[in-house]
Amino acid sequence: MPWTAPLSRPVRPRGRTPLRSLAEARAYLLTLPPAEAARPAWQTAAGLLITAAEAGTMAATEEATAQLERALFIGYRLDMTG
Repeated sequence: MPWTAPLSRPVRPRGRTPLRSLAEARAYLLTLPPAEAARPAWQTAAGLLITAAEAGTMAATEEATAQLERALFIGYRLDMTG
């Protein structure tokens, strides 16, 4: 699955446009401050995004999307307004 493949569902970081693809999620991770990016939830999300891009399965993409949501939630970065 290429990096342009869609996430399982749009993910909305607070104050940002929704992330819709593996590439957009990867780009978002690269903007995190180093201390935030080093947290286990983000490290797990990064690994799962790579796995989703390499494996190309819907299951891998769903797992990466769910972990991205968890990492955003844990870091108070998930927009839950709509």
